Amino acid sequence: MTVEHIVMIEPNDNVSDAEMKQVIEGIKELKDKIPGVLDIKIGDNFTDRAPHISHAAVITLADKEALAAYGPHPAHQELLKILLPAAKSLTIADIEI
Repeated sequence: MTVEHIVMIEPNDNVSDAEMKQVIEGIKELKDKIPGVLDIKIGDNFTDRAPHISHAAVITLADKEALAAYGPHPAHQELLKILLPAAKSLTIADIEI
Protein backbone atom coordinates (compact mmCIF):
# COMPACT_ATOMS: atom_id res chain seq x y z
CA MET A 1 0.00 0.00 0.00
CA THR A 2 1.17 3.53 -0.71
CA VAL A 3 1.69 6.13 1.98
CA GLU A 4 0.61 9.77 1.91
CA HIS A 5 2.94 11.98 3.94
CA ILE A 6 0.99 15.18 4.61
CA VAL A 7 2.78 18.33 5.75
CA MET A 8 1.05 21.58 6.69
CA ILE A 9 3.26 24.63 7.15
CA GLU A 10 2.63 27.56 9.46
CA PRO A 11 5.25 30.13 8.43
CA ASN A 12 7.24 32.28 10.81
CA ASP A 13 6.02 35.87 10.90
CA ASN A 14 9.25 37.18 9.39
CA VAL A 15 9.62 34.65 6.55
CA SER A 16 9.76 36.30 3.12
CA ASP A 17 7.95 35.23 -0.02
CA ALA A 18 11.34 34.37 -1.54
CA GLU A 19 12.18 32.10 1.40
CA MET A 20 8.83 30.30 1.13
CA LYS A 21 9.33 29.89 -2.61
CA GLN A 22 12.70 28.27 -1.90
CA VAL A 23 11.05 25.89 0.58
CA ILE A 24 8.32 24.96 -1.90
CA GLU A 25 10.80 24.34 -4.69
CA GLY A 26 12.94 22.28 -2.31
CA ILE A 27 9.97 20.10 -1.45
CA LYS A 28 9.12 19.59 -5.13
CA GLU A 29 12.70 18.54 -5.90
CA LEU A 30 12.56 15.66 -3.42
CA LYS A 31 10.70 13.56 -5.99
CA ASP A 32 13.83 13.36 -8.14
CA LYS A 33 16.20 12.90 -5.21
CA ILE A 34 14.66 10.31 -2.90
CA PRO A 35 13.89 6.74 -3.97
CA GLY A 36 10.33 5.67 -3.24
CA VAL A 37 8.82 9.15 -3.67
CA LEU A 38 6.15 8.63 -6.32
CA ASP A 39 4.50 12.06 -6.42
CA ILE A 40 4.50 15.44 -4.69
CA LYS A 41 1.66 17.91 -4.59
CA ILE A 42 2.13 21.25 -2.85
CA GLY A 43 0.22 24.49 -2.90
CA ASP A 44 -1.02 27.57 -1.09
CA ASN A 45 -3.81 27.24 1.44
CA PHE A 46 -6.50 29.40 -0.14
CA THR A 47 -9.24 29.07 2.48
CA ASP A 48 -9.66 30.43 5.99
CA ARG A 49 -10.40 27.01 7.54
CA ALA A 50 -6.86 26.84 8.94
CA PRO A 51 -5.76 30.49 8.71
CA HIS A 52 -2.37 29.85 10.30
CA ILE A 53 -1.42 27.33 7.55
CA SER A 54 0.07 28.95 4.44
CA HIS A 55 1.01 25.82 2.45
CA ALA A 56 0.35 22.10 2.44
CA ALA A 57 2.17 19.25 0.75
CA VAL A 58 1.17 15.68 0.04
CA ILE A 59 4.12 13.41 -0.68
CA THR A 60 3.13 10.00 -2.02
CA LEU A 61 5.57 7.24 -1.13
CA ALA A 62 5.69 3.66 -2.36
CA ASP A 63 5.19 2.09 1.08
CA LYS A 64 6.05 2.34 4.78
CA GLU A 65 9.65 1.32 4.09
CA ALA A 66 10.01 4.26 1.68
CA LEU A 67 8.60 6.56 4.38
CA ALA A 68 11.09 5.19 6.91
CA ALA A 69 13.95 5.96 4.50
CA TYR A 70 12.56 9.39 3.52
CA GLY A 71 13.18 11.23 6.81
CA PRO A 72 16.87 10.43 7.24
CA HIS A 73 17.67 10.73 3.51
CA PRO A 74 20.37 13.41 2.91
CA ALA A 75 18.13 15.37 0.50
CA HIS A 76 15.38 15.58 3.13
CA GLN A 77 17.89 16.60 5.79
CA GLU A 78 19.14 19.39 3.48
CA LEU A 79 15.56 20.58 2.94
CA LEU A 80 15.03 20.78 6.70
CA LYS A 81 17.85 23.34 6.89
CA ILE A 82 15.64 25.82 5.02
CA LEU A 83 12.20 24.53 6.05
CA LEU A 84 12.63 24.55 9.83
CA PRO A 85 13.81 28.19 10.09
CA ALA A 86 10.93 29.28 7.83
CA ALA A 87 8.25 27.44 9.81
CA LYS A 88 6.70 28.46 13.09
CA SER A 89 5.17 24.99 13.16
CA LEU A 90 4.66 21.92 11.01
CA THR A 91 1.70 19.59 11.25
CA ILE A 92 2.46 16.17 9.81
CA ALA A 93 0.29 13.13 9.25
CA ASP A 94 1.02 9.85 7.50
CA ILE A 95 -1.73 7.65 6.13
CA GLU A 96 -1.60 4.35 4.33
CA ILE A 97 -3.94 3.99 1.36
